[in-house]
Amino acid sequence: MDTTEKIRKIISPIQKEADIFEDKLRQLIDFQDIPLKESISNFLFKNTKRLRPVFTILFAKFLKIENEITYKIALAQEIIHAASLLHDDIIDNQSQRRGNITINSKYGNKFALLEGDFLLALSLEILSDTKIEIIKIFTDKIKKTIKGEIEQNCHTNRIMSEKEYFKKTLNKTANLFLTGLESLFLLKNNDNKTKKCLTKFLTNYSLAFQIKNDIEDIEEDFKNGNYTLPVLYFFKENNTDNINYENIKKYKDLAFKKLDDLSKKALEQLSGLEDNEYKNSIIELCKYTLKKRNLKNESY
Repeated sequence: MDTTEKIRKIISPIQKEADIFEDKLRQLIDFQDIPLKESISNFLFKNTKRLRPVFTILFAKFLKIENEITYKIALAQEIIHAASLLHDDIIDNQSQRRGNITINSKYGNKFALLEGDFLLALSLEILSDTKIEIIKIFTDKIKKTIKGEIEQNCHTNRIMSEKEYFKKTLNKTANLFLTGLESLFLLKNNDNKTKKCLTKFLTNYSLAFQIKNDIEDIEEDFKNGNYTLPVLYFFKENNTDNINYENIKKYKDLAFKKLDDLSKKALEQLSGLEDNEYKNSIIELCKYTLKKRNLKNESY
């Protein structure tokens, strides 16, 4: 069973909603009248697992929220994520993503930048039909996400502390995950315990998720001067920057241990909440997407 089939099985309780989301996203892009629309469409629909909107829809079902705005939140979330990847590819001078040639490599940085900007504008158009409080959540989280990217680039070729690493990761990765959940809280009143537990779950999950990506991308990141957690652990014990990737397994394992700790902390937050099929899907999705395996040509 490949990754796509496995995730479809895990999220089977919301497969209908996930298919509706996919149709809405495709219709939204098809409706746009811009040059190189096909390149945006290919970028959005090739080898992607929709992790952020899937979590948002699962949370909505768990919280018993039946509101069309849920789809708008999920759409904006995924489109902002796509825009951030287009901009990341320019910053990192990437030639491939998900096993395909990047837009910046095929059409140049100008087109990639403008397409990313267009997607950001499109996300604001979607959100304009929700609530002002939801727009405020998104703008705050986008600002923090960009701050995290700035922090990362300010630390290029510099050894940061573990505390700085997690602060940067919280901004750069966790905030976009949290936009969906925090927006859902505005659609229905929920008890503080549920909100607190789900927020802590998603925060710990997203930090673990970024560590996993950093472990998989360690060599490329190091070449770009982006020193992620395994490299930080290496420098704690070594006074040289001559990293031998064949001998760095120990430091990858230390990073995986941190990932496992965060994953356990995330799942602990769900233990006291109502048991239902949506909670089970959230748990299984967490476990599956954080387990050790190579996903170089896949993107979440």
